[in-house]
Amino acid sequence: MQPANPIVQLRDASLDDAPFIARVVLAGIDMLDMDAALPDEQRAIFEHLIKICRMDDTLYSYLNTRIAEVDGNSVGALVAYDGACYAKMREKTFGLVQQTSGMDLSHNAMETGPSEFYLDSMAVLSEYRGIGIGKLLMRDRVDFAFNNGFQKVTLLVDKEKPRLQQYYESEGFAFSEELFVFGSWYNKLVK
Repeated sequence: MQPANPIVQLRDASLDDAPFIARVVLAGIDMLDMDAALPDEQRAIFEHLIKICRMDDTLYSYLNTRIAEVDGNSVGALVAYDGACYAKMREKTFGLVQQTSGMDLSHNAMETGPSEFYLDSMAVLSEYRGIGIGKLLMRDRVDFAFNNGFQKVTLLVDKEKPRLQQYYESEGFAFSEELFVFGSWYNKLVK
């Protein structure tokens, strides 16, 4: 059970955070709940994703991740990066995913591009939801982007999650376009 008013600290991820980041990525594409036990059939994908998260030049690299901690424990994370690097990192990341899982992700729309700072994957452990950790992570990366010369910040939200889209809109994001990624339609939002 969480403390009434936990003190949340944000930090850059390290190599040791790769397993947590892998869970965040899988949660971000609805393949795994952050708190769920890892099903046996996903073990190989998860282990390979950990290796991808430990690399410097992949979409889900620890270098692209901010961690939220409470009492020294990771409770949430946000993977975000320069859209100008997306195409090159995507090629490597999706190639590695296909080698291990057989998943062909080459038909995914291009999620981001130059002049954009892209908020890719975010998740928070269930017992820490509803107290602003996601908002803290998001605002941290939005501030980082605008303080570092990016013209816009973008993200995708599943069309089947209108409440989530309303939340992002309340944070200043607006609809840009529809994209088909990971087998579903998403709305791209921009700030």
